[in-house]
Amino acid sequence: MKKRNIIIISLDEVRPDHLSCYGYQKINTPAIDRVAKEGVRFETCITSADFTPIAMGSVITGKYPNKHGMRDPYSYLTGPSISGILKKNGYKTAGFVGNGLLSKNHGFAEGFDFWNETSKETSWLEIVYPGAESEEMFYEGNYWVEEFFKWLKENYQEKFFIWGHLYETHEGSAYSLIKKGLIKEGELPEFSYYDAKIKMADEKLINRLIVTLKELDIYENTTLVVMSDHGTNLGEHSAKDIPWRKQGIKYPQHTTMYDHDLKVAMIIKGEDLPKRKVIKDMVRSIDLVPTLLDLTGLPTKEYDFDGQSMLSVINKNETRDEVYSEDLFESRGEGALQSFRTKDFKFIRNLTLGTEGYYDLNNDPQEQQNLIQETDREKLTTIRKKMNVFLKTKVASGKEFSQKEKEVINQRLRALGYIE
Repeated sequence: MKKRNIIIISLDEVRPDHLSCYGYQKINTPAIDRVAKEGVRFETCITSADFTPIAMGSVITGKYPNKHGMRDPYSYLTGPSISGILKKNGYKTAGFVGNGLLSKNHGFAEGFDFWNETSKETSWLEIVYPGAESEEMFYEGNYWVEEFFKWLKENYQEKFFIWGHLYETHEGSAYSLIKKGLIKEGELPEFSYYDAKIKMADEKLINRLIVTLKELDIYENTTLVVMSDHGTNLGEHSAKDIPWRKQGIKYPQHTTMYDHDLKVAMIIKGEDLPKRKVIKDMVRSIDLVPTLLDLTGLPTKEYDFDGQSMLSVINKNETRDEVYSEDLFESRGEGALQSFRTKDFKFIRNLTLGTEGYYDLNNDPQEQQNLIQETDREKLTTIRKKMNVFLKTKVASGKEFSQKEKEVINQRLRALGYIE
C-alpha cells in the first residue's frame, strides 16, 4: 500500500459550469483551476441524487442508494464508507460537515477518528419552525474551516484522510457570510450570491489548502479531490415558488433529475495521475472511492461497489455506459423521481405523478424537448426494468427515527424550502 494522504472537499450545490476551469467567465476560481491544471478534470460527472445526504452517501460508500440505505431524510447510512476502509488500513481520519443531514445521527460519522458537524455553537442558522409539534431548535451550517486547518496541522505527520463538506456555498448562507466578512454585500448578488459564495470557497478554502499543504511539505503525496454533491436549477426549468424565501426569489433549487441538478464538478490531483488531463466521457460520483482506493493500492472487490475505478477511464479511455440517479423523497419537488442516463440520452420518470420524459442529450443538452412519445416502446420497457431494480433497499436501516426526531428533521426541511 502506498503512503498517500487523501483529502475530499465537496462544495454544496456548486455547478461545474460556474467554475472557470469548466469555462465560466463571470468569475475566476484560480485555486480550483490550479488543481485542474495539476490533475484530471471530468467534464461530465453525474451524481446519484439531487439531495445532499443521498448524493454524498453514494460518494463516500461507492454505492447506489439502494445499497447504502440513505434514501430520504429519515434514513441511516450503511457503510463501510471510505473513512472506515482507510481507518482499518492505518489512516487517521477526520470529517468536517456543515449540512445538518450529514450527521452522526444519520450514520455519516462512521469510521472517523475526529468528527465535526453542525451544532448550536457552530451553526449560522437556528430555527424553530412556527407551529411545529416539537419546540426543539435545529441548526444548519457550520463554517468549519479554522477547525479543519487546526486538525491538519496537528496530524499531518501521520497518514490521513479528510472529508470536508462546505455547506456555505448552498442557498441560504449569504447573510451569515456577509456578517462574517467572507463575501461583500451587493457584490455578485444574483441567485442569492451564488457566484460570490463559490469565489469565497475558492479563496478561503481551496487556495488556503494548497498553500498549507505546500508549507507542510505534503502537497505532492496528497491526493486532493475537489467536487460538488449536486448542482442546482438557475432558471433553466420552471420551479415552484418557495414561500419561506423572499418574494420573487425562486432559484436556486435542486429538486429535479435534469443535468443542471445532477452534473457535478469532479477534479482529482494526485501523485500517479496525469496533469492537465480533461475527460470528456461520462463518469459517476460513485466511481470516486474505488478510484482513491486503487491509487493507494488497496483492493476493492470485497466491498461490492457499484462504482468502478476511474483509472481505466483516465489511462485506457474506457467509458461508463450508464448512470442511475434518484430522489424518492416525495415531499421534495414534484414527487418520487428516478433517472437513467447514458452519454446519448436521459430517461426520467416521476413515480408519484406517473409521468415520463426522454431527452436526446446530443441534440437537446438543456433537456427541453420531451421525446417520450417518439421513443421505441421496447427500449423504454428495458430501461424501466433496470430502474425497477433500484426501488428495493437492499440493506436494513441501522436506526429507526422517532416521531419527535422526524419532526425536528421536518423543521429543518421546511426552513430550507424542501417541503411544505
